[in-house]
Amino acid sequence: MKTHWLVGTLFVALSLGAVAAAIAAEGPPAVEVHGWSLTRYYFDTTVDATRDSSGVISNEEEDSHLEWERFSLYAKGRLPEGREVYAEVYIHPWLPNDDPSFLYVESLYLDVPLAPGAKLRLGKGRSTAFGIVPSYGNRKTSNYGPLAETFTMDRAVGLQFMQTRGNDSLNVGLFQSQRPGARLIGMAADSQLDQGSAGRTLVSHLANRDTPADRSGKLELSARYGRQMGDINVGLSGRGGALDEADSAWLASKFPTYNGTNKTRLYYGLDATYKSMPWIATAEWYTGSLGGIDHAGYAIVVGVEPTAQCTGIWREMSRACKGLFVRYGKVSIDTPPLVANALTWDTKQLAVSYVLPIKCKYLPLAKWLQFEYERNTEELPAGADDVPNNMLFVELFSAF
Repeated sequence: MKTHWLVGTLFVALSLGAVAAAIAAEGPPAVEVHGWSLTRYYFDTTVDATRDSSGVISNEEEDSHLEWERFSLYAKGRLPEGREVYAEVYIHPWLPNDDPSFLYVESLYLDVPLAPGAKLRLGKGRSTAFGIVPSYGNRKTSNYGPLAETFTMDRAVGLQFMQTRGNDSLNVGLFQSQRPGARLIGMAADSQLDQGSAGRTLVSHLANRDTPADRSGKLELSARYGRQMGDINVGLSGRGGALDEADSAWLASKFPTYNGTNKTRLYYGLDATYKSMPWIATAEWYTGSLGGIDHAGYAIVVGVEPTAQCTGIWREMSRACKGLFVRYGKVSIDTPPLVANALTWDTKQLAVSYVLPIKCKYLPLAKWLQFEYERNTEELPAGADDVPNNMLFVELFSAF
């Protein structure tokens, strides 16, 4: 455990240092390096993945527990003629150094300006060409919701054209197609290493996955048109592509209704964002067909994040206040529900998140405690048992 953490940190530091040195040669100041860390305490979440001092899973269950969930390091570099490069890596200290790896390249791309308000992005990063980008600030809760996991969460590899002209924006992307796969609802950080209890406390659902070790052989075209109207931004999105043979084989192994011949990937949706301090609200609806398996979902987020309007303990703790956020959403799939296959179940989620900033004059960068609760409800077929996959945790976020 300690060895792969040290190796990973050294690799990241040397790599970013080399990039920084090369970029800095073009003329200072050229490089900014930042990062952040997440540490969580999970309440009443049983995980059978406890590690010993050597990093080996000991097969001992632990209930409420503390977990260093993530360490992120990123660098922004400015190049001649307005070009910019961005690199970000995640280190998950609880993961092994094989598959899945503890080191994940979240983003690595180059931005090239084309005209005022327009640029071309080459490489890997979040897709700006479908729906609301579910970045940390946009989603407000620390965890992603099932809707984002299904349609917008995973990174894209390819080209993105982004243009803003007045109140209108147009983002178009040509990407390597993502793989159909699954995400787990109610998952603590190290649950995917679970040796026994995970099957009783987690529920899987269909999702699009960025799988670095198994890239698709197909391309996908995506686009979002947005318009700003006062305090509201609305967007219309669509994307389409095709399944390859590996995608078809995976669907056939999970869904008895999949006929094996339909290779269509087609998604579209609507989104809206309202911001008028201290109030924020977002609404998203996406639907699509994956080889003829139709699935759809929606999510609504409302919240308050006061700044100058800080009152009470907020004003005492921080000059830059956060707030309280509530998200409700549903993801449904148009296939007969099977008792032994949670991928065929519709799911609902209510998430409540309270952010309490921490003020420290010796560490001026952003820090806060985030208290988050998820209530997950699945629409079960007859004969299936309820799964206790609700979640409560408190998270320390610290930037540097």
